[in-house]
Amino acid sequence: MEAVQWIVAAITSALVLLVAFLQWRTAQQKAVLDLFEKRFKIYEVVKSCVDQMRTNPEDFGNERQREFLKARDEAYFFFGDDVQKYLERLRKDLLTVYDTTRFEATTTDRDQAMSRINKFYEDGQPLFAKYMRFSQTVPLGILPKARLIASKIRRIASWAWQQFPMK
Repeated sequence: MEAVQWIVAAITSALVLLVAFLQWRTAQQKAVLDLFEKRFKIYEVVKSCVDQMRTNPEDFGNERQREFLKARDEAYFFFGDDVQKYLERLRKDLLTVYDTTRFEATTTDRDQAMSRINKFYEDGQPLFAKYMRFSQTVPLGILPKARLIASKIRRIASWAWQQFPMK
């Protein structure tokens, strides 16, 4: 009788451990997804500002500039120094192009700044991407493993009932 109680307690402990692990894994994946969503929001603002500058620099007014600055400030907490340096260079380039466009001036600085802005998809996007890739994949084999564990538990329980019948 004591052995049956021990086996039942062991099986229960194993199941509790499995459930705890799955809950931890779910919480971890949710944190990763939340971080991705915040990073992606920053990326979208930067991309939108770059696209705006490429298509119509005159419309990169105060509101758009504030959007970009807010995204740059938020990026400090979500990305590394490489993205920070890139965004600061991009900010200067955006303002250079905006100011020279507004005053209808063409300068070498404007051309260089516009060239760097146009290279956003070559230079900037890969910088953001390295922080936004999911390094943790979804385990496809969790369901078959859970079935395997359940069948082993059933076999152990069946063996225990045969070895130690209840009287």
